[in-house]
Amino acid sequence: MTRRQFFQNILAGGCATAAILLGCDPAQAAPFRGACCGRLSFYNLHTRESLSVRYMGAGGRLDPRALRRLDHLFRCHYTGEVRRIDRRLYMLLDALRSRLGLEEKPYLLVSGYRSPVYNALLRKQGHGVAKKSYHLRGMAADIRMEGVPLAVLRKTAAGFRAGGIGSYPDFIHLDVGPVRYW
Repeated sequence: MTRRQFFQNILAGGCATAAILLGCDPAQAAPFRGACCGRLSFYNLHTRESLSVRYMGAGGRLDPRALRRLDHLFRCHYTGEVRRIDRRLYMLLDALRSRLGLEEKPYLLVSGYRSPVYNALLRKQGHGVAKKSYHLRGMAADIRMEGVPLAVLRKTAAGFRAGGIGSYPDFIHLDVGPVRYW
């Protein structure tokens, strides 16, 4: 790719451009193309913190400050450890909310990043969490949305074919790993 082509891609806008800026393969962001609005809103059920932020501006430019704020909100509530969350996860959550036409409605965040210490504790307590959970890598979120049936969230997310989707009684799990369902 020439330098000129690189800058043309940056100016093209949308989630695919954001993927280039993030250093991930644009093909990985293809399911989100044109679906992101650039805003996310969350209420963390464990820390009781709210955040509504524009993380992506015009032309797909990502706001580093907004991303740090999102990463902080997604921190392990047990240890307080903050980890860089995979930017594709934010894009998936943005695209899902946009496709549902609920850009102003916050996600209820059950779990974002999970530290190894907390993951081991949950396993020891018999919660059935995966030993190599995508939460440990900052690639997963357990979410729900007030007034939106989990089945609707799951079905809409499945339409992106962009990662793992798990159904639980009180939330759905989304990750940006391989496509799979449970």
